Amino acid sequence: MLTRRTPMRASAKTMKRTPIQRTSSLDRRVSIQARADEAKEMPRADLRRSPIKRKNKKKPTVAESQYLGAVASLGCAVCRRLGFGPTPAEVHHPRKGTGMGQRAAHRDGIPLCPEHHRGNTGVHGLGVKRFAAVYGFDEAELVAETQALLVSHLPPLLGAA
Repeated sequence: MLTRRTPMRASAKTMKRTPIQRTSSLDRRVSIQARADEAKEMPRADLRRSPIKRKNKKKPTVAESQYLGAVASLGCAVCRRLGFGPTPAEVHHPRKGTGMGQRAAHRDGIPLCPEHHRGNTGVHGLGVKRFAAVYGFDEAELVAETQALLVSHLPPLLGAA
């Protein structure tokens, strides 16, 4: 059983209770409506979200998800270049040319095995510059190679007509 070593102060003031304010539901509805009307009158420029808080996590389109499946089915690009043969891969989105905390378009995905993607000898373990120094090729070369292998599966660019 837990007991206090020091007793509670006898002079501690107790909180006073305040009476509950009763309002009718009609009064509440009217005040909610008044706030909504005020919000409509406010200029929209003040309500715009900050670009820093915006997240760029768009769901891939059907064509992009089929392309990502084809990318993953190629096997790891690094293992292929090193002569290890096909290995199970996950798609890496390089961040070059994008803002902080954003990833590249789905069409720029690279197939990498878990070790070369997230492991100590991978892109995220070594960092982009050290990865290029250790292996002798960078993400841009792997993107170009992957897109060359899957030219028929490439999804269309959003801005192209």
